[in-house]
Amino acid sequence: MEHAYRHSPFYRAKFDEAGITPRDIRSLHDLPKIPFTTKDELKESQAKHPPYGTFLALPVEECLRIHLTSATTGRPLIILDTPQDWHDFYYTYARGLYGMGIRRSDMVMAAFSYGPWIGFWSGFYAAQEIGCCVFPSGGFTTEQRIDLLMTYPVTVLGCTPSYALYLAEQAKKKGIDLARETRIRITWHTGEPGASIPATKQKIQEAYGAKTFDLPGLTEMAAWGFECELQSGQVHVHEDYLYPEVLDLETGEPVKPGQQGELVMTCLYRKAMPILRYRTRDVVQPADKPCPCGRSLVSFQGGVLGRLDDMKKIRGIIVYPRRIEEIVRQFPEVEEFQIVFRRVEGLDDILVRVDPPAAMPAGQHPALQEKVGAALRVGLGIRTSVEVVEPGSLPRWDHKAKRTVDQRTEVPF
Repeated sequence: MEHAYRHSPFYRAKFDEAGITPRDIRSLHDLPKIPFTTKDELKESQAKHPPYGTFLALPVEECLRIHLTSATTGRPLIILDTPQDWHDFYYTYARGLYGMGIRRSDMVMAAFSYGPWIGFWSGFYAAQEIGCCVFPSGGFTTEQRIDLLMTYPVTVLGCTPSYALYLAEQAKKKGIDLARETRIRITWHTGEPGASIPATKQKIQEAYGAKTFDLPGLTEMAAWGFECELQSGQVHVHEDYLYPEVLDLETGEPVKPGQQGELVMTCLYRKAMPILRYRTRDVVQPADKPCPCGRSLVSFQGGVLGRLDDMKKIRGIIVYPRRIEEIVRQFPEVEEFQIVFRRVEGLDDILVRVDPPAAMPAGQHPALQEKVGAALRVGLGIRTSVEVVEPGSLPRWDHKAKRTVDQRTEVPF
């Protein structure tokens, strides 16, 4: 608090506006005195004071790394780190990988595009921190990566969950069964919540014959959580590197274990860009029982359950794209899918496009359409439209997937 107040004009202004100083923050009970920080505020700061904004608390000369958040609209957020900041970021990632059972004896393939996104670089450094032999494949094509997996004794694969499914799909088209013909024993996934969705996790595990793990993180915070080797459904939080609050979506009060709320985080280690009480927009649920692994860290049941930014309201019903994925991924006949929110004759409608296997006869498409539609109707509580498209026609992703399209205008959600 003292560092942010003294060296970050952004936080000095926030503290002054709230009528507080660091001396007023004596314990965790005082934390609610500090105003929230939002991503929009940080982006506005960088837009008005380019390129780094007023929340940079150290000279740029003291920084080692620069990374960008992913952005679907507008400019991405720029985050700078000192050498120690950067070490601590990938060290939390390394603790997560170690908690999954990854060891020095593993050979790791990091199948990420090595752009300015911190999650992919930190995954590489994290595996290296453990002592693994790391095979970078950022510049490889999917075909080259399949060849790599067939040629070298790679035991661990790291990528987005969407790309894991696409990689397995492309291998299958070549007559290659990755579960039988490679040595992969662990896959870890970040960038999307897919690996924490049971149906998606199962699909990846079956494709690779391996254990699949979720590792959630934020560029602004850290690789903040990990699923441990026991796969109990809980995600452990590195609360010695950041302090988590889970607040009720309506009252803003802390929720009880077993209840859902928005995750708010205070970073405890970053010096270049300290961020306090950051509204992540992620919906989580504190676990109501300890993990069998024995760790005493705070943990969330099911990882990230949804994002408030992704929440849609359809005919009075709140719908999260994650819930649609949970339902659709239960069908092995669905290779890929797309969600379209639209208006039909003045009414909101959800169209789910599903991409079937090329080997499926066209005569079976109506039955698949009916099955998926019925499952969505039961799972969401509203009727949805389902369309079976030409096999292979929907886009595949090697970074964060963008499966949701909202064609509506002038809607509150």
